[in-house]
Amino acid sequence: MAHSNWNCPKCGNPNISGETFVCPKCGKKRNRWGYWDCRYCGTKGIRGDHHECAQCGHARDRNVKFYLRDDLVEFVDEVSGESAVRIGHQNWICPYCSQQNDDNAQTCVYCGAVRAESEENYKDVKPPEPSVNPAKPQEKLNFFQKFWKQNACCCIFLLIMAVLFLIGLIVNIASSISSKKVRTADLAQATWESRIYVQELKTFEGSDWTLPDDARLLRTQIEDYTYIDHYERRSREVWVDDYDDNDNDWDWDDGGGWDDGGGWDDYGNGQFGVFGLGNTMLMIGQPPVISLHYETEYYDEPIYATEPREKYYYEYDEWVDTRTVTASGTSAETPEYSELLLGEKERESNREIVYFVEFDYKNKTETVECSETEWQRMIADGNVTFRVEDPYSSPKIILVDPNETAE
Repeated sequence: MAHSNWNCPKCGNPNISGETFVCPKCGKKRNRWGYWDCRYCGTKGIRGDHHECAQCGHARDRNVKFYLRDDLVEFVDEVSGESAVRIGHQNWICPYCSQQNDDNAQTCVYCGAVRAESEENYKDVKPPEPSVNPAKPQEKLNFFQKFWKQNACCCIFLLIMAVLFLIGLIVNIASSISSKKVRTADLAQATWESRIYVQELKTFEGSDWTLPDDARLLRTQIEDYTYIDHYERRSREVWVDDYDDNDNDWDWDDGGGWDDGGGWDDYGNGQFGVFGLGNTMLMIGQPPVISLHYETEYYDEPIYATEPREKYYYEYDEWVDTRTVTASGTSAETPEYSELLLGEKERESNREIVYFVEFDYKNKTETVECSETEWQRMIADGNVTFRVEDPYSSPKIILVDPNETAE
């Protein structure tokens, strides 16, 4: 969606691009309408220049707060005219009927009370906070006290992250040292297991637009075949901001963030304006004013076509793993295979003997697979030598040669 060009009402700079939110000559910000919700009937997304709900007729009261919509951008001068643009003129609250009135109204449009009697504006309305102690005079803060007050949450967060990083570093160093240590345990038992893997020839059915060489045709059928005929170059307008550049800088969010406007300042009169980010912790100097704009994005869209084509339905044979014939024993028995009886459509695909050693580590019996050479050596020695990788999070036991020593 493209927005119309506009004229700066402050310096008269004419025909500014609709993609630009700030006058490049004087910095005047282009205002955007905010929205409010009716608490009486539940209607949502009422534009800020509407004083009453169109559904139930109730006026917006002192507790109404404006917000931005993610799905709609309406500039004040574009939809309401340049004369409607206002900055810093927040609504005032009537002390008698509690309704919001425009800044240019000298009497309440609902009850007729004069503005001079009002002591409350839009931004003065905050959720009530219970207090049991009398208010204390505000003390003057020095630079470091102000910095802590404004950035306490960030400081605490960074402190917690630093502590966690230090703990993780210590654990990793301890884990690395412990992982290199060679340990010895008495061999509790040495076992073996023989395995014969059996496959069976099974028949499956399938379909495709071509007939495989090893398939047996069952039937053919004319069906619609859909394919990509070609690609067409298309364009679309996307709303982007200069700060959202995928480099971990400040991100942009229409509906949240700074001042509940994600980079937009709530003026308190139904309008929002772009503002520059102030000094932020770990940032030096004043960042530039964020500018938002629409860009044209080009992409290739596939164009599909459909035509009748012959489709083949067929059956084919495939060997699949179905069962494993096993036998097991201890080191006191000679490893051997069980007798194998094959069915009419069965075959042996592979056979192997797997060796295991068992030992106690930290009051737990561990069973570890090993080679035949290691198995025979540990039986002769009567013990197991091993290292433990990553002992604190995910321990993994690695068998080692008994001649290996800790580095």
